[in-house]
Amino acid sequence: MLIRCPRSPRHTLGMSLLVVACSGCSGASNASNSGVGGSAHNGGATTTGGSLSTGGTSLDAGATATGGEASTGGAIATGGGGALSTGGSKSSGGAQSLGGAPATGGTKSTGGVSTNGGSKSAGGATAPGGAASSGGNTSAGGAANSTGCGNTTLPAACNTSTTGACTLNVGGTDRQYFVVLPANYNPNTAYPIVFLWHGASTTASMYIGGGFLAYYGVRTGFPNAIYVAAQGLPSTAGGTDYGWPNTNGQDVNFTKAMITSLETNYCVDKNRLFSTGFSYGGIMSLTLGCQMPDVFRAIGVMSGAMFGGASSCMKTPIPAWFTHGDADPTVNISGGISARDALIQRNGCNTTNTQTAAMSDGITTCTIYNVCTSGDPVVWCPVPGETHQIPSFSGSEIAKFFLQF
Repeated sequence: MLIRCPRSPRHTLGMSLLVVACSGCSGASNASNSGVGGSAHNGGATTTGGSLSTGGTSLDAGATATGGEASTGGAIATGGGGALSTGGSKSSGGAQSLGGAPATGGTKSTGGVSTNGGSKSAGGATAPGGAASSGGNTSAGGAANSTGCGNTTLPAACNTSTTGACTLNVGGTDRQYFVVLPANYNPNTAYPIVFLWHGASTTASMYIGGGFLAYYGVRTGFPNAIYVAAQGLPSTAGGTDYGWPNTNGQDVNFTKAMITSLETNYCVDKNRLFSTGFSYGGIMSLTLGCQMPDVFRAIGVMSGAMFGGASSCMKTPIPAWFTHGDADPTVNISGGISARDALIQRNGCNTTNTQTAAMSDGITTCTIYNVCTSGDPVVWCPVPGETHQIPSFSGSEIAKFFLQF
C-alpha cells in the first residue's frame, strides 16, 4: 500500500525532454545548464531515422553520432551499446500496483484507502491495483486555482498545425508550443496540465490532433487536462534534429514562461503539472524532475536518462514512472536505472518491500516502489528485448499514474 504524506502546494514553473540522441549539447555541467544536474557535452550530430509507434514499433528519435557523450555519465551509443549515466540498480522496493489510482468518490482518511477526487490526509493508503478512473481530476489536497480562472476571453487558438503554434520570446529567442484544451473547457474549472516533450527526429506538431504519436496515448485515459506540446530548438545550426539540451537554462526558462502564460490565460490547477516524453523527451522530463520538482507533480519517463547525474538536483521528492527497453542501443538502460535509483533514494523508498504488476504486452513486469517516506512512488517497467521504442502500454499506464495525484 502507498503511504502518502501531505505535500506542500507547488509553485508555478516547469519543463521536460525526449531524446534518441543529444547532438550539439552545451558543455557546462551545472544545474542551470543541464538537463538534469548538468548539460551534455558537445557530441556528434543527431541524425533522423526510424518511426515510432505506440504499439511497440521503433521510434528512433535520431541516432546519436559516435562520440556524443553525456556529461558525467558515459556515451549515448549509436545503435549499439554505449551507456548513459551508468548507475547501480537498487534491489526491489516498496510498491503499489502500477498507476493504481483510487476509485472515485469519498475522502482519504488516515490509514484508509484513497479515493480519486477526495482529499488526502496524512497516512492514507492507496489500494494496490486500483485503476484510476478516466476524468477524475480533483487533485489530492484540493486545487490551487491560477489567475486565469474565470477568464471568458481566451487567447487565439494554437492547437493545430492549421492555427499555428503559440509563440513566446524567451531570452531573445522566439519559442513555439501548442495548447490543446479539454473538450467542453470550462473557465471556472481548474485543469491539470500535461507537458509533452518530443524526441530528436520528431516535432511538437506530431503530438497533437490525430496520428499514432498523438499525446503519447496519455490523453485517452486522462482527457480532462490541458495538453502542451513544446517545440525544441535545432541541436545543430540549420539542422532538423530538435532537442532539449537546456543550454544556459534555455529550456527550463522556456518551460517557466509557458507555465506563466498558461496560468494567466487559462484556468489551471497549479498543484497538478505533469511531464512526459520519450528519449530526448524522457531526458527533458527528468530535467524538470531534477530542477523543478517543487513545481511538477509527477513525471512519466520513456527511455530517458539523467544528463550529468543527480548531484546538483533539488532534494524535493517527486513521483516517477519509468519504462526502458533492456536492449536499447541509443539510450542504454543503465541511464534509466541510474535515474530510477536517484529518485528511489530521494523519495526515501523502501527497496525490500515492493509490488509487481504485469503489463498488457505479456512480457513486461513492473516493480512498484511505494513504501516511501515522502509518499512519492517510483514505478520501473523494463521491457525484455526491446530496443529504442515506446511500449504499447505506456500511454494508458502513464495516464493511470498521473491520475493518482
